[in-house]
Amino acid sequence: MKKTLMFSALAAATLTGNALAQNAPVRDNGFSYTYGQLGYDRWDYDNGLDVDALTAEGAFALDEHVFLRGGVSFYDGDYNRSHWDDDVDGHRMYIGAGMHTPLNRGLDLELMGDVIYDDNDFDDEMGYALRAGLRHRTLDMVELSGGVVYEDIYDDQFGVYGQGLLNITPAVDVGARITLADDVDTFGVFGRYNF
Repeated sequence: MKKTLMFSALAAATLTGNALAQNAPVRDNGFSYTYGQLGYDRWDYDNGLDVDALTAEGAFALDEHVFLRGGVSFYDGDYNRSHWDDDVDGHRMYIGAGMHTPLNRGLDLELMGDVIYDDNDFDDEMGYALRAGLRHRTLDMVELSGGVVYEDIYDDQFGVYGQGLLNITPAVDVGARITLADDVDTFGVFGRYNF
């Protein structure tokens, strides 16, 4: 039931976005889709695993609607259970693509898909993630984005995500992000340089 609702929401958002985009009064909202960023993330799993990750990511705009994206995270995790005191170290890489289109002035629809490879002390796994959401210029210096995510690596899960960006200069942003999903909640902070 939950999967059906999430897929229905994704389909409705895509169809609505396509219909609105055809009548959008703007062709480009000026959001940057070519950037590099460094950040710290915290992953809190329901099974008691808490992970600290250092992450480097980037994106490159191929044209006014399509962009490539990728990143790597190096992480250190600990189980917070009295009967199991293990350390989990590893790295996670992803590469993917996305598309965006303006729905209105200051509002973009974003669709993204990534292939993920995770390698840690106990296992390695290939998977993928799909995201659909909105990006909004809320104030002159503030951008907010959020949407839904489906991820299938080790186990499949649905969730919601949100992100805020503060534009310090035209080239430099600082931001924070959060994802709330079935098995893991993540939050992080990062700095971004726009090319």
